[in-house]
Amino acid sequence: MTDRKPRVLILGAGPAGVGAAYQLAKQKKARVTVLELSNSVGGNSGSFFEDGLHLDYGSHRLHPACHPAILKNIKELLGDDLQIRPRHGRIRLNDKWIHFPLKASEMLTQLSLKFSAGVAADMVTTTFSGVTTQDKENETFETLLRSNLGKTICEEFYFPYAKKIWGLPPNEISKVQAEKRVSANSFGKLIKKVLSKPKNSNEDGAPVFYYPKKGFGQISNAFFEEAERLGVQFEFNARVKNIVTTNGAAKSVIYEQEKVEREIDADLIWSTLPVTLMAYGLRPKVDDNLLQAAKSIKFRSMVLIYLFIKKNRFTEFDAHYFPELEIPITRLSEIKNYSNTNSPENLTAICAELPCNYEDEIWGKSDEELGELVKSSLKDAGIPVEAPVEKVLIKRLKHAYPIYNTGFEKKYNQIDEYLSNVKNLLVFGRQGLFVHDNTHHALYMAYSAVDCLDSAGFFDHEKWNEYREEFKSHVVVD
Repeated sequence: MTDRKPRVLILGAGPAGVGAAYQLAKQKKARVTVLELSNSVGGNSGSFFEDGLHLDYGSHRLHPACHPAILKNIKELLGDDLQIRPRHGRIRLNDKWIHFPLKASEMLTQLSLKFSAGVAADMVTTTFSGVTTQDKENETFETLLRSNLGKTICEEFYFPYAKKIWGLPPNEISKVQAEKRVSANSFGKLIKKVLSKPKNSNEDGAPVFYYPKKGFGQISNAFFEEAERLGVQFEFNARVKNIVTTNGAAKSVIYEQEKVEREIDADLIWSTLPVTLMAYGLRPKVDDNLLQAAKSIKFRSMVLIYLFIKKNRFTEFDAHYFPELEIPITRLSEIKNYSNTNSPENLTAICAELPCNYEDEIWGKSDEELGELVKSSLKDAGIPVEAPVEKVLIKRLKHAYPIYNTGFEKKYNQIDEYLSNVKNLLVFGRQGLFVHDNTHHALYMAYSAVDCLDSAGFFDHEKWNEYREEFKSHVVVD
Protein backbone atom coordinates (compact mmCIF):
# COMPACT_ATOMS: atom_id res chain seq x y z
CA MET A 1 0.00 0.00 0.00
CA THR A 2 1.38 3.41 -0.98
CA ASP A 3 2.15 5.91 1.80
CA ARG A 4 -0.15 8.78 0.90
CA LYS A 5 0.94 11.11 3.68
CA PRO A 6 1.99 14.51 2.29
CA ARG A 7 5.64 15.37 2.02
CA VAL A 8 6.45 18.49 4.03
CA LEU A 9 9.74 20.24 3.40
CA ILE A 10 10.82 22.49 6.29
CA LEU A 11 13.40 25.21 5.69
CA GLY A 12 15.50 25.98 8.76
CA ALA A 13 16.20 23.92 11.89
CA GLY A 14 15.78 26.57 14.58
CA PRO A 15 13.21 25.99 17.37
CA ALA A 16 10.26 26.55 15.01
CA GLY A 17 11.66 24.20 12.38
CA VAL A 18 12.59 21.32 14.68
CA GLY A 19 9.41 21.84 16.73
CA ALA A 20 7.25 21.48 13.62
CA ALA A 21 9.24 18.47 12.39
CA TYR A 22 8.84 16.76 15.76
CA GLN A 23 5.10 17.37 15.93
CA LEU A 24 4.45 16.29 12.33
CA ALA A 25 6.35 13.06 12.89
CA LYS A 26 4.88 12.39 16.32
CA GLN A 27 1.34 12.81 15.00
CA LYS A 28 2.19 10.84 11.83
CA LYS A 29 0.77 13.60 9.64
CA ALA A 30 3.51 13.82 7.04
CA ARG A 31 6.80 12.62 5.63
CA VAL A 32 9.21 15.34 6.66
CA THR A 33 12.55 16.62 5.37
CA VAL A 34 14.38 19.56 6.99
CA LEU A 35 17.00 21.66 5.19
CA GLU A 36 19.45 23.51 7.46
CA LEU A 37 22.23 25.88 6.40
CA SER A 38 24.60 25.08 9.29
CA ASN A 39 25.83 21.74 10.60
CA SER A 40 23.63 21.76 13.71
CA VAL A 41 20.14 22.67 14.91
CA GLY A 42 18.92 25.54 17.06
CA GLY A 43 19.80 28.57 14.95
CA ASN A 44 20.29 31.65 17.11
CA SER A 45 18.87 29.62 20.01
CA GLY A 46 21.46 26.88 19.66
CA SER A 47 24.52 26.04 21.73
CA PHE A 48 28.08 24.95 21.08
CA PHE A 49 30.79 23.26 23.14
CA GLU A 50 34.12 25.00 23.73
CA ASP A 51 36.88 24.24 26.25
CA GLY A 52 34.59 22.17 28.45
CA LEU A 53 31.76 24.72 28.45
CA HIS A 54 28.33 24.50 26.84
CA LEU A 55 27.83 28.02 25.46
CA ASP A 56 24.80 29.76 23.96
CA TYR A 57 24.52 32.37 21.22
CA GLY A 58 23.79 35.14 23.70
CA SER A 59 21.40 35.04 26.64
CA HIS A 60 18.50 32.57 26.42
CA ARG A 61 15.95 31.24 28.89
CA LEU A 62 12.86 29.07 28.59
CA HIS A 63 10.17 31.07 30.35
CA PRO A 64 7.38 29.46 32.39
CA ALA A 65 4.95 31.31 30.08
CA CYS A 66 5.62 28.48 27.61
CA HIS A 67 2.40 26.76 26.52
CA PRO A 68 1.67 23.83 28.91
CA ALA A 69 1.57 21.20 26.15
CA ILE A 70 4.91 22.35 24.75
CA LEU A 71 6.50 22.56 28.20
CA LYS A 72 5.23 19.05 28.91
CA ASN A 73 6.94 17.75 25.76
CA ILE A 74 10.20 19.51 26.65
CA LYS A 75 10.14 18.03 30.15
CA GLU A 76 9.53 14.57 28.69
CA LEU A 77 12.39 14.96 26.22
CA LEU A 78 14.96 16.43 28.62
CA GLY A 79 13.97 14.76 31.89
CA ASP A 80 16.20 15.77 34.81
CA ASP A 81 18.40 17.85 32.50
CA LEU A 82 15.76 20.60 32.52
CA GLN A 83 16.42 22.67 35.62
CA ILE A 84 14.38 25.38 37.31
CA ARG A 85 16.66 28.34 38.00
CA PRO A 86 16.08 31.65 39.83
CA ARG A 87 16.50 34.88 37.86
CA HIS A 88 19.50 36.72 39.21
CA GLY A 89 20.50 39.55 36.92
CA ARG A 90 21.14 43.24 37.35
CA ILE A 91 20.92 46.40 35.30
CA ARG A 92 23.09 49.50 35.37
CA LEU A 93 20.57 52.30 35.74
CA ASN A 94 21.28 55.90 36.70
CA ASP A 95 24.96 54.91 37.35
CA LYS A 96 23.87 52.31 39.91
CA TRP A 97 23.37 48.58 39.79
CA ILE A 98 19.89 47.34 40.68
CA HIS A 99 18.35 43.91 40.47
CA PHE A 100 16.76 42.80 37.21
CA PRO A 101 13.94 41.86 36.98
CA LEU A 102 13.11 44.95 39.03
CA LYS A 103 12.45 44.73 42.75
CA ALA A 104 10.19 47.30 44.39
CA SER A 105 12.55 47.77 47.34
CA GLU A 106 15.49 48.61 45.10
CA MET A 107 13.42 50.93 42.90
CA LEU A 108 12.62 52.93 46.04
CA THR A 109 15.97 52.80 47.84
CA GLN A 110 18.84 52.21 45.41
CA LEU A 111 18.35 54.92 42.78
CA SER A 112 19.25 58.59 43.22
CA LEU A 113 16.83 61.07 44.74
CA LYS A 114 16.85 63.03 41.47
CA PHE A 115 15.84 59.96 39.48
CA SER A 116 13.12 58.96 41.94
CA ALA A 117 11.74 62.50 42.06
CA GLY A 118 11.73 62.65 38.27
CA VAL A 119 9.80 59.40 38.02
CA ALA A 120 7.29 60.61 40.62
CA ALA A 121 6.75 63.87 38.74
CA ASP A 122 6.38 62.02 35.44
CA MET A 123 3.81 59.71 36.97
CA VAL A 124 1.64 62.68 37.93
CA THR A 125 2.10 64.38 34.56
CA THR A 126 1.26 61.33 32.45
CA THR A 127 -1.80 60.56 34.59
CA PHE A 128 -3.40 63.90 33.70
CA SER A 129 -2.26 64.15 30.09
CA GLY A 130 -3.84 62.44 27.12
CA VAL A 131 -3.00 61.57 23.54
CA THR A 132 -5.39 62.80 20.86
CA THR A 133 -6.63 60.61 18.02
CA GLN A 134 -4.53 62.61 15.58
CA ASP A 135 -1.45 62.11 17.74
CA LYS A 136 -2.11 58.35 17.88
CA GLU A 137 -2.03 58.16 14.11
CA ASN A 138 1.52 59.51 14.17
CA GLU A 139 2.72 57.66 17.25
CA THR A 140 6.24 56.27 17.39
CA PHE A 141 8.22 54.30 19.93
CA GLU A 142 9.30 57.64 21.38
CA THR A 143 5.91 59.35 21.62
CA LEU A 144 4.10 56.28 22.97
CA LEU A 145 6.59 55.61 25.76
CA ARG A 146 7.14 59.26 26.62
CA SER A 147 3.39 59.87 26.94
CA ASN A 148 2.94 56.74 29.08
CA LEU A 149 6.14 56.69 31.15
CA GLY A 150 7.41 60.27 31.08
CA LYS A 151 10.83 61.75 30.44
CA THR A 152 12.95 60.23 33.22
CA ILE A 153 12.61 56.48 32.62
CA CYS A 154 12.58 56.98 28.85
CA GLU A 155 15.73 59.08 28.63
CA GLU A 156 17.64 57.15 31.29
CA PHE A 157 16.69 53.67 30.13
CA TYR A 158 14.40 52.93 27.19
CA PHE A 159 15.62 55.46 24.62
CA PRO A 160 19.38 54.87 24.84
CA TYR A 161 18.86 51.11 25.10
CA ALA A 162 16.62 51.17 22.01
CA LYS A 163 19.20 53.13 20.04
CA LYS A 164 21.88 50.59 20.93
CA ILE A 165 19.77 47.52 20.15
CA TRP A 166 18.10 48.65 16.92
CA GLY A 167 20.53 51.31 15.72
CA LEU A 168 17.85 53.99 15.34
CA PRO A 169 16.83 57.07 17.34
CA PRO A 170 13.54 56.42 19.19
CA ASN A 171 11.54 58.78 16.95
CA GLU A 172 12.42 56.58 13.94
CA ILE A 173 11.23 53.35 15.61
CA SER A 174 7.65 52.17 15.14
CA LYS A 175 5.27 52.17 18.09
CA VAL A 176 4.89 48.43 17.40
CA GLN A 177 8.32 47.96 18.97
CA ALA A 178 7.06 49.46 22.23
CA GLU A 179 3.92 47.33 22.15
CA LYS A 180 5.77 44.10 21.39
CA ARG A 181 9.07 44.55 23.18
CA VAL A 182 8.31 46.69 26.27
CA SER A 183 5.99 44.71 28.52
CA ALA A 184 5.80 47.52 31.10
CA ASN A 185 4.98 50.30 28.62
CA SER A 186 2.85 52.34 31.03
CA PHE A 187 3.10 53.32 34.70
CA GLY A 188 0.17 51.06 35.53
CA LYS A 189 1.90 48.04 34.00
CA LEU A 190 5.27 49.03 35.49
CA ILE A 191 3.88 49.35 39.02
CA LYS A 192 2.02 46.07 38.68
CA LYS A 193 5.15 44.35 37.40
CA VAL A 194 7.36 45.73 40.16
CA LEU A 195 5.00 45.28 43.09
CA SER A 196 3.30 42.00 42.24
CA LYS A 197 4.76 38.61 42.96
CA PRO A 198 5.66 36.86 39.71
CA LYS A 199 3.21 34.10 38.73
CA ASN A 200 6.11 31.71 38.33
CA SER A 201 8.46 32.18 41.25
CA ASN A 202 10.26 30.27 43.96
CA GLU A 203 9.42 30.30 47.67
CA ASP A 204 11.26 33.60 48.09
CA GLY A 205 9.14 35.24 45.40
CA ALA A 206 12.02 35.44 42.91
CA PRO A 207 11.10 34.84 39.25
CA VAL A 208 12.39 31.60 37.77
CA PHE A 209 13.15 30.13 34.35
CA TYR A 210 13.88 26.73 32.86
CA TYR A 211 17.36 25.96 31.63
CA PRO A 212 18.94 22.72 30.36
CA LYS A 213 22.17 21.44 31.90
CA LYS A 214 23.94 21.33 28.52
CA GLY A 215 23.02 24.78 27.26
CA PHE A 216 19.86 26.28 25.85
CA GLY A 217 20.42 24.54 22.53
CA GLN A 218 19.72 21.22 24.24
CA ILE A 219 16.01 21.99 23.79
CA SER A 220 16.24 22.21 20.00
CA ASN A 221 18.63 19.25 19.97
CA ALA A 222 16.14 17.11 21.91
CA PHE A 223 13.40 17.90 19.40
CA PHE A 224 15.82 17.07 16.58
CA GLU A 225 16.92 13.73 18.02
CA GLU A 226 13.36 12.58 18.65
CA ALA A 227 12.17 13.81 15.25
CA GLU A 228 15.02 11.95 13.56
CA ARG A 229 14.18 8.82 15.55
CA LEU A 230 10.59 9.13 14.28
CA GLY A 231 11.79 9.22 10.68
CA VAL A 232 12.39 12.89 9.85
CA GLN A 233 15.23 13.39 7.36
CA PHE A 234 17.62 16.25 8.16
CA GLU A 235 19.95 17.68 5.51
CA PHE A 236 22.69 19.87 7.00
CA ASN A 237 25.03 22.33 5.26
CA ALA A 238 22.18 22.88 2.80
CA ARG A 239 21.96 26.42 1.44
CA VAL A 240 18.49 27.16 0.07
CA LYS A 241 18.76 29.08 -3.20
CA ASN A 242 15.27 29.12 -4.68
CA ILE A 243 11.68 28.11 -4.09
CA VAL A 244 10.20 27.10 -7.43
CA THR A 245 6.55 27.91 -8.07
CA THR A 246 4.24 26.75 -10.85
CA ASN A 247 0.87 28.43 -11.49
CA GLY A 248 1.08 30.22 -8.14
CA ALA A 249 1.93 27.12 -6.10
CA ALA A 250 5.22 26.17 -4.44
CA LYS A 251 6.45 22.89 -5.91
CA SER A 252 10.11 22.41 -5.07
CA VAL A 253 13.22 23.86 -3.46
CA ILE A 254 16.63 24.23 -5.07
CA TYR A 255 19.50 24.04 -2.59
CA GLU A 256 23.25 23.64 -2.63
CA GLN A 257 25.01 21.02 -0.53
CA GLU A 258 28.69 20.09 -0.73
CA LYS A 259 29.02 22.32 -3.83
CA VAL A 260 26.35 20.29 -5.61
CA GLU A 261 23.03 21.86 -6.59
CA ARG A 262 20.02 19.71 -5.77
CA GLU A 263 16.26 20.03 -6.14
CA ILE A 264 13.66 18.44 -3.92
CA ASP A 265 9.91 18.28 -4.56
CA ALA A 266 7.33 18.63 -1.81
CA ASP A 267 3.57 18.80 -1.33
CA LEU A 268 4.00 21.55 1.27
CA ILE A 269 6.93 23.88 1.89
CA TRP A 270 7.17 25.39 5.38
CA SER A 271 9.79 28.09 5.75
CA THR A 272 11.29 29.62 8.89
CA LEU A 273 13.90 31.53 6.85
CA PRO A 274 14.08 35.35 7.08
CA VAL A 275 11.08 36.78 5.22
CA THR A 276 13.33 38.93 3.04
CA LEU A 277 15.21 35.89 1.74
CA MET A 278 11.90 34.32 0.83
CA ALA A 279 11.00 37.23 -1.44
CA TYR A 280 14.42 37.19 -3.11
CA GLY A 281 14.41 33.41 -3.58
CA LEU A 282 11.07 32.84 -5.28
CA ARG A 283 11.24 31.59 -8.87
CA PRO A 284 9.95 32.80 -11.23
CA LYS A 285 11.26 36.13 -9.96
CA VAL A 286 8.71 38.39 -8.25
CA ASP A 287 8.06 41.92 -9.51
CA ASP A 288 10.35 44.83 -8.67
CA ASN A 289 7.87 46.44 -6.26
CA LEU A 290 8.00 43.38 -4.03
CA LEU A 291 11.77 43.22 -4.24
CA GLN A 292 11.99 46.89 -3.24
CA ALA A 293 9.71 46.18 -0.27
CA ALA A 294 11.97 43.28 0.75
CA LYS A 295 15.02 45.50 0.40
CA SER A 296 13.53 48.01 2.85
CA ILE A 297 12.91 45.36 5.52
CA LYS A 298 15.96 45.18 7.78
CA PHE A 299 17.35 42.87 10.43
CA ARG A 300 19.78 43.99 13.13
CA SER A 301 22.95 41.93 13.32
CA MET A 302 24.90 40.98 16.42
CA VAL A 303 28.50 40.26 17.31
CA LEU A 304 28.89 37.92 20.30
CA ILE A 305 32.20 38.28 22.12
CA TYR A 306 33.22 35.48 24.48
CA LEU A 307 36.00 36.01 27.00
CA PHE A 308 37.37 32.80 28.54
CA ILE A 309 38.57 33.83 31.99
CA LYS A 310 40.83 31.83 34.31
CA LYS A 311 38.43 31.99 37.23
CA ASN A 312 35.61 29.77 38.47
CA ARG A 313 33.06 32.61 38.25
CA PHE A 314 33.26 36.17 36.91
CA THR A 315 30.35 37.36 39.09
CA GLU A 316 27.40 35.79 40.87
CA PHE A 317 24.92 37.20 38.31
CA ASP A 318 23.53 35.38 35.29
CA ALA A 319 23.15 38.57 33.24
CA HIS A 320 24.11 42.25 33.27
CA TYR A 321 22.22 44.88 31.23
CA PHE A 322 23.79 48.12 30.00
CA PRO A 323 21.27 50.69 28.69
CA GLU A 324 23.66 53.68 28.69
CA LEU A 325 25.16 54.79 25.38
CA GLU A 326 28.65 55.23 26.82
CA ILE A 327 29.00 51.45 27.14
CA PRO A 328 28.63 49.89 23.66
CA ILE A 329 27.63 46.35 24.72
CA THR A 330 23.98 45.79 25.64
CA ARG A 331 24.10 42.63 27.74
CA LEU A 332 26.61 40.29 29.37
CA SER A 333 25.77 36.71 30.29
CA GLU A 334 27.70 34.03 32.17
CA ILE A 335 26.61 30.54 31.24
CA LYS A 336 27.82 28.88 34.44
CA ASN A 337 25.27 30.93 36.35
CA TYR A 338 22.48 29.82 34.02
CA SER A 339 23.26 26.10 34.18
CA ASN A 340 24.56 26.15 37.77
CA THR A 341 27.65 24.12 36.97
CA ASN A 342 31.15 24.25 38.45
CA SER A 343 32.74 22.38 35.59
CA PRO A 344 35.36 23.03 34.38
CA GLU A 345 37.09 24.37 37.46
CA ASN A 346 38.94 27.68 37.31
CA LEU A 347 37.52 28.59 33.89
CA THR A 348 34.41 30.54 32.98
CA ALA A 349 33.20 32.28 29.85
CA ILE A 350 31.27 35.52 29.64
CA CYS A 351 29.37 36.51 26.50
CA ALA A 352 28.99 40.19 25.58
CA GLU A 353 26.34 41.18 23.05
CA LEU A 354 27.22 43.98 20.63
CA PRO A 355 24.45 44.93 18.17
CA CYS A 356 25.56 46.21 14.78
CA ASN A 357 24.65 46.25 11.11
CA TYR A 358 25.79 43.50 8.77
CA GLU A 359 29.29 44.19 7.42
CA ASP A 360 29.63 47.57 9.19
CA GLU A 361 32.73 48.66 11.12
CA ILE A 362 31.81 46.70 14.23
CA TRP A 363 31.03 43.55 12.24
CA GLY A 364 34.47 43.69 10.68
CA LYS A 365 36.55 44.28 13.83
CA SER A 366 39.17 41.71 14.72
CA ASP A 367 38.89 39.29 17.64
CA GLU A 368 41.55 41.23 19.52
CA GLU A 369 39.79 44.57 19.00
CA LEU A 370 36.45 43.19 20.13
CA GLY A 371 37.99 41.56 23.20
CA GLU A 372 39.59 44.85 24.21
CA LEU A 373 36.28 46.65 23.65
CA VAL A 374 34.54 44.32 26.10
CA LYS A 375 37.26 44.64 28.71
CA SER A 376 37.17 48.43 28.40
CA SER A 377 33.36 48.44 28.66
CA LEU A 378 33.36 46.32 31.79
CA LYS A 379 36.03 48.48 33.40
CA ASP A 380 33.92 51.58 32.72
CA ALA A 381 30.91 49.82 34.25
CA GLY A 382 32.83 49.09 37.45
CA ILE A 383 33.22 45.33 36.93
CA PRO A 384 36.70 44.99 35.45
CA VAL A 385 38.11 41.68 34.21
CA GLU A 386 40.96 41.16 36.67
CA ALA A 387 41.74 37.47 36.12
CA PRO A 388 43.73 36.37 33.04
CA VAL A 389 41.78 36.06 29.79
CA GLU A 390 42.75 32.74 28.22
CA LYS A 391 41.22 33.50 24.82
CA VAL A 392 38.63 35.52 22.92
CA LEU A 393 36.05 33.82 20.70
CA ILE A 394 33.73 35.66 18.29
CA LYS A 395 30.41 34.53 16.85
CA ARG A 396 28.44 36.66 14.38
CA LEU A 397 24.67 36.57 13.88
CA LYS A 398 23.49 38.15 10.63
CA HIS A 399 19.77 38.11 11.50
CA ALA A 400 19.52 38.82 15.23
CA TYR A 401 16.54 41.18 15.62
CA PRO A 402 13.89 42.55 13.26
CA ILE A 403 14.13 46.34 12.95
CA TYR A 404 10.73 48.01 13.29
CA ASN A 405 11.51 51.36 11.74
CA THR A 406 8.57 53.72 11.24
CA GLY A 407 6.59 52.70 8.20
CA PHE A 408 7.90 49.14 8.07
CA GLU A 409 4.39 47.74 8.49
CA LYS A 410 3.27 48.68 4.98
CA LYS A 411 6.31 47.05 3.34
CA TYR A 412 6.16 43.94 5.52
CA ASN A 413 2.42 43.50 4.95
CA GLN A 414 3.03 43.73 1.19
CA ILE A 415 5.50 40.81 1.35
CA ASP A 416 3.43 38.85 3.86
CA GLU A 417 0.29 39.11 1.74
CA TYR A 418 2.14 37.94 -1.37
CA LEU A 419 3.73 34.95 0.36
CA SER A 420 0.42 34.03 2.01
CA ASN A 421 -1.15 33.72 -1.42
CA VAL A 422 1.47 31.28 -2.73
CA LYS A 423 -0.25 27.91 -2.51
CA ASN A 424 1.46 25.11 -0.57
CA LEU A 425 3.82 27.65 1.07
CA LEU A 426 3.73 28.49 4.77
CA VAL A 427 5.96 31.06 6.45
CA PHE A 428 6.32 30.98 10.26
CA GLY A 429 8.84 31.33 13.07
CA ARG A 430 10.60 34.35 14.47
CA GLN A 431 12.43 35.36 11.30
CA GLY A 432 9.74 34.17 8.93
CA LEU A 433 7.08 36.34 10.54
CA PHE A 434 9.55 39.15 11.35
CA VAL A 435 8.88 39.18 15.08
CA HIS A 436 11.05 39.70 18.13
CA ASP A 437 9.63 36.73 20.04
CA ASN A 438 10.91 34.29 22.65
CA THR A 439 11.70 30.65 21.92
CA HIS A 440 8.45 29.49 23.51
CA HIS A 441 6.58 31.74 21.05
CA ALA A 442 8.45 30.20 18.10
CA LEU A 443 7.60 26.71 19.31
CA TYR A 444 3.96 27.71 19.70
CA MET A 445 3.95 28.84 16.07
CA ALA A 446 5.29 25.43 15.08
CA TYR A 447 2.71 23.52 17.08
CA SER A 448 -0.03 25.79 15.71
CA ALA A 449 1.04 25.10 12.12
CA VAL A 450 0.88 21.36 12.71
CA ASP A 451 -2.54 21.75 14.29
CA CYS A 452 -3.79 23.26 11.01
CA LEU A 453 -2.74 20.23 8.95
CA ASP A 454 -4.86 17.11 8.82
CA SER A 455 -3.64 13.60 8.01
CA ALA A 456 -4.90 13.88 4.42
CA GLY A 457 -2.65 16.86 3.75
CA PHE A 458 -5.32 19.58 3.93
CA PHE A 459 -4.06 22.78 5.53
CA ASP A 460 -6.75 24.87 7.25
CA HIS A 461 -5.80 28.45 6.32
CA GLU A 462 -8.77 29.91 8.20
CA LYS A 463 -7.56 28.34 11.43
CA TRP A 464 -3.99 29.50 10.66
CA ASN A 465 -5.22 33.08 10.24
CA GLU A 466 -6.84 32.83 13.67
CA TYR A 467 -3.51 31.69 15.09
CA ARG A 468 -1.79 34.57 13.29
CA GLU A 469 -4.08 36.99 15.12
CA GLU A 470 -3.18 35.32 18.40
CA PHE A 471 0.54 35.64 17.62
CA LYS A 472 0.09 39.41 17.46
CA SER A 473 -0.63 39.42 21.21
CA HIS A 474 2.75 37.88 22.04
CA VAL A 475 4.93 40.19 24.12
CA VAL A 476 8.60 39.45 24.70
CA VAL A 477 9.45 38.24 28.20
CA ASP A 478 12.63 39.97 29.41
